[in-house]
Amino acid sequence: MTDRDRPSPGRPDEPLPRAAEAPFEPTVLAWRPLHEWGDVQGQVIRSDARVAELLLGLVRETAAARTDEAHLLEIVADYSFRAFPNASHHLLLARTEEGGDLRTLNAQARDGADPRAVGISHTIVERVMQDGCALLYASDRGAIDATKSILLSRLETAICAPLMDSRQPFGVIQMDIRRPARGRFSREDVDLLSVFASQVGLSLENLRLHQQQRRAFESTINALVHSLTLKDPEAAAHSERVQSVAIELGRRLGLDAQDLEVLRVAALLHDLGKQGVRDEVLFKPERLTDAERDEMAQHAAHTQNILDKIVYPEALQDVPRVASYHHEKLDGTGPFGVLGDDIPLTSRILSVADVLDALLSPRVYKEPLPPAQVLEILDRGKDADWDPRVVDAARASLDGLLANVYARPAGDGGENLSEAA
Repeated sequence: MTDRDRPSPGRPDEPLPRAAEAPFEPTVLAWRPLHEWGDVQGQVIRSDARVAELLLGLVRETAAARTDEAHLLEIVADYSFRAFPNASHHLLLARTEEGGDLRTLNAQARDGADPRAVGISHTIVERVMQDGCALLYASDRGAIDATKSILLSRLETAICAPLMDSRQPFGVIQMDIRRPARGRFSREDVDLLSVFASQVGLSLENLRLHQQQRRAFESTINALVHSLTLKDPEAAAHSERVQSVAIELGRRLGLDAQDLEVLRVAALLHDLGKQGVRDEVLFKPERLTDAERDEMAQHAAHTQNILDKIVYPEALQDVPRVASYHHEKLDGTGPFGVLGDDIPLTSRILSVADVLDALLSPRVYKEPLPPAQVLEILDRGKDADWDPRVVDAARASLDGLLANVYARPAGDGGENLSEAA
């Protein structure tokens, strides 16, 4: 596709306004009922190698982007214009929830025009959804004989097909020809769109299932954090600060988006196991004894036991291990005895973020330490307790963290951070 032909993006998740109703009575010129789609698919693929290759690419690329809505919609639009080279506009509508209104998922114009100008016939959309058929329609400008050339009649034409889940239609895909000079759609285009809509519907249904699973997972996380808040509000606030610090360190160390997401969730849940620690130890207003410290150290194992019971999205399977290893030390003296590089980098980041917040924040038994003293403590623990690269990232990030997370100026406490370096 050339730059000139590249479609301009629409506005995703925009409601389909009544103003978008096309100002014409549509004339249906050809259609293909849903029960014939299976037979049509084989005919279309066998008859045109280019189409077969195009559909294979659509299947491959939509599968790779199955959880990324924005990228998935761009792939569908790109392949739509490639499959129908004479089309001027692409439109994708879907219900965001069962029984809800249709919303615009994507609207794109090939030539850069405002994609919202695409005319929609609600009569056609309702027929496509209710009857389960792909069809070709045109605007009726004075009882034109439907058998006449669409090109010569200079009619706007469109092909439209339902998007199906396992039970019912949930949306439509439409391709428009807004300029007669671009040619016309044919019955063969209706058949191709029916095949195309089958794959697009499957891809969007998989995306919807992923989003539903993700919402369920997020609600579980929120409930767990709320349960921690009920017992120890400061522990919940600590976890939120640790999350902010860990994400900053992770970005500075170049973590990819998936590892950052694992780190985000693990940081928020890393102290969940403190609910298994006795209140007299958890809320003791002075320093803990050795025995009490041993009991407190068990919260990492409690965290893992709790988090192992959650069903995670595929990308977040490592959350329990990352969260529960936040007290592991490079020399192997942590609660689980994991050594050096066997500790995930995300856990090593979480460990430094955890101790950084503990030292910078007030406790009932201590005042917050000056930033320079915090850095000295972290430096002394390099190679034994903490990964030197993470400690260095903490030093480089500290001024920004003090301002953005702790509302404290750099060098707070009368120390000079540059001298501490």
